[in-house]
Amino acid sequence: MQNFEHNSVERFLFDNHGVRGEIVKIKKPFEELLHDSYPKVVKSVMMELSVASVLIASTLKDGSEIMIQIRGGKTSPLKYALINIRQDLSFYGSASLNEGFALNDDATLADLCSNDSVLVISVFPKDGKKWQGIVAIDPNSISATLENYFKDSQQLPTRFFIQTDMDNIQSGGIMLQIIPNVDKNIESLDHLAILSGTLTADELFTLSLEESLTRLFSHEEVKVFGQKEIVFRCICSKQRCENALLQLDPSELKKLIDEDNGTTMTCQHCGKTYTFDKEELSELLVQISQ
Repeated sequence: MQNFEHNSVERFLFDNHGVRGEIVKIKKPFEELLHDSYPKVVKSVMMELSVASVLIASTLKDGSEIMIQIRGGKTSPLKYALINIRQDLSFYGSASLNEGFALNDDATLADLCSNDSVLVISVFPKDGKKWQGIVAIDPNSISATLENYFKDSQQLPTRFFIQTDMDNIQSGGIMLQIIPNVDKNIESLDHLAILSGTLTADELFTLSLEESLTRLFSHEEVKVFGQKEIVFRCICSKQRCENALLQLDPSELKKLIDEDNGTTMTCQHCGKTYTFDKEELSELLVQISQ
């Protein structure tokens, strides 16, 4: 068994049903993704979005990237929550809240997102034009929201089963999707969805991915394609921070030098900090002034 069993996804196929799927478990990447300042419900949403992004990204072509984002409405406690994932299944993300809202540990997705909140899926092909789909947030669950997206925007019946264990900070789930133009694939999807819905969170997080598939589909012919590792990989760097500072007006940069004697920048995605002392800022000021 690979040593990334608890941070991996596995594709599978039912040849005789015209249905494909993925099963995933994620744990370690959440150590960097989830900030201590996030309320419990925000952590849960970020974990579910991570699972969804992996399940969807597993079907992408080489070099593509996908971003799944919840945009909060006008009266929503949530400003945004996003996950950006590459085709190699490395991802990063962040969330932000509007001021003036209190979210207790019992808060739900419905409490976090007002009625005008939406989920946006953006795909960035390596070669080709970016495309985007938008669907209203279903207050019942992110799974229901995603199913509505694939039904309405893609005309591709898809089922999601996402489980989250907040005590151990791990999440996982299953996606089932029809293969177009196969007879009785909708009936098969409904049948396999009933089976998938019987997998408990305890089983998902205790069993290996293949053991879970065997537990669910012991009477079905399932073809599996091997596991792929999932990792958190942020895009931040000191060079990116320098580029941001170089966009400042020279007077603003000089103010940082004169008044603060340096500055620290913190990545909103992973929380890593980058410090620029007075000498470094002075060098950047010279570049701006040239």
